[in-house]
Amino acid sequence: MDAMPAATPRQPRLDRLRAALPGWLGGALAGAQSAALSYLVVLAPALAAVAGAPSLDGSAAVDWPGAATVATAVWLLGHGVPVTFGGATVSLVPLGMPLVSFAILVALARRFASKTWTSWALGVTAFAAGAALIGWLGGPAGDRAPSATRAALVGAVIAAPAVATGIWRAHGARLQLLDRIPGEVRAGMRLGLGTLAGLVATAAALGGAWAVLGMDRIATIASSLHMDPLGAGALALGETLYVPTMVCWMVAWLVGPGFIVGTGSLYAPDVVTPDTLPAVPLLGALPTAAGGWWAWAPLVVVALAVLARAGLHRRIGSDWASARATGVAIAVVAVGLVTLMAVSSGSAGPGRLGEVGAEPVPVMLIGTALVGAGYGLVAGAVAGWRWARGRLRGDDAPVAPAPDVREPSAPAR
Repeated sequence: MDAMPAATPRQPRLDRLRAALPGWLGGALAGAQSAALSYLVVLAPALAAVAGAPSLDGSAAVDWPGAATVATAVWLLGHGVPVTFGGATVSLVPLGMPLVSFAILVALARRFASKTWTSWALGVTAFAAGAALIGWLGGPAGDRAPSATRAALVGAVIAAPAVATGIWRAHGARLQLLDRIPGEVRAGMRLGLGTLAGLVATAAALGGAWAVLGMDRIATIASSLHMDPLGAGALALGETLYVPTMVCWMVAWLVGPGFIVGTGSLYAPDVVTPDTLPAVPLLGALPTAAGGWWAWAPLVVVALAVLARAGLHRRIGSDWASARATGVAIAVVAVGLVTLMAVSSGSAGPGRLGEVGAEPVPVMLIGTALVGAGYGLVAGAVAGWRWARGRLRGDDAPVAPAPDVREPSAPAR
């Protein structure tokens, strides 16, 4: 075995620690650190808020356990574990929380994990174990096992691609299995994911526009809460974690069926039926107008599909292989829409707030129909252009003389 090179004084301490550890142990270290850091993202603001808030009885006691309970509940909600508040079950996922965990996992795996399957597996296992521990501590007193199990499973689902991404960014990797996938399938997946990414980005921009239009409502709600700066900061962090969830709602709004925030409400391009909402400033960014030009919003989905299909035209082509690629792309969009709607729906509290989000099936059916129409427009335009160009070339081409097929004459004697 080769001797390990001595670390220079200028080498950072973290690099020396990484060099001293076995390669396979780096994955476990990355997973364990990621679980702890993602938990601190919500625990630290909660502790700061409760430390700076005056107690209700005028004493100097600080409710540290209460702050930890709230932080644990937010973390578990972000990792797919429903929690109970005041007898009501809350299951609406703050999608910003798994995104934070994903980003931390990528960064730490890139730093510590080695390019081995063992390191990857240990990173995933360590994060899942940390999630199970938090789920056990935050679960109900008499039945902690379901919370721990669900947190571990969701943690593994988040960690598996995240650790792989970190290893790939640090060391580079290539799965030979991808080479066995037909080219049209890979092209279709690229087209579908590109279309879905454009749809989410457009929905995020649209949600930002509604937030700007609703600044007065947001400010009014925030002022009515009379919160201290630390409490307001903690609330802002919690609302930020729910922003990706609202982006998924705006995808449903853009497609057409819309979404609900409580039983009896509906937010869609053609109709808005608001209802009494809790005093949460983020809800001031919900759409308030409908009908008129807003009713044509689903055509944006068609335009996005046209742009994606036109941008990948040279890679996909316009033959029967391209038809198979288009079918794969539509399937990818359908699965993506169902997933987005499923993870952004749930219960946000008791009573009317027991139903929040969008129906996955209508959004999927209408969304795939709009995307398919966009793809069809590009395919039809390309086919029409080729037909017209062929006719023009056929009409302008000079007529070739008929070949001389007479028998050659016999040579003179």
